[in-house]
Amino acid sequence: MITRPSRMQGLSMISWMLILVIAVVLGTAAIRIIPAYMEYGTINTAINNTMQDNRIGMQSDQEIRQAVGRRFDINNVSSISANDVAISKQGGMLYVSIDYEVRESLFGNVDLVISFQKDYERSIR
Repeated sequence: MITRPSRMQGLSMISWMLILVIAVVLGTAAIRIIPAYMEYGTINTAINNTMQDNRIGMQSDQEIRQAVGRRFDINNVSSISANDVAISKQGGMLYVSIDYEVRESLFGNVDLVISFQKDYERSIR
């Protein structure tokens, strides 16, 4: 019995180009997003370290804001300032919250918008 060669199987050139375009777009997005998430980690650490200070219960909102601002300055945080941090004291609790967005240009008029929001609380009694 004679067997004929089967048809070649695999992806066509157009399929490979489409996969390559998708990979480039996703790679570019990842390169743009990673620094924003790294800075969010720095902001989170700065606020957590400020909240761990034993003197925080005796400090005013402005003093807490200045402490957070110093930590932001030391770590070169640029997407949020200490004035954007909400601070309040109620019923023996200290509440600190952040809510901000980072906008990164992907290409042309297409932007990536990343939204960050986190609340912190600590007893100050």
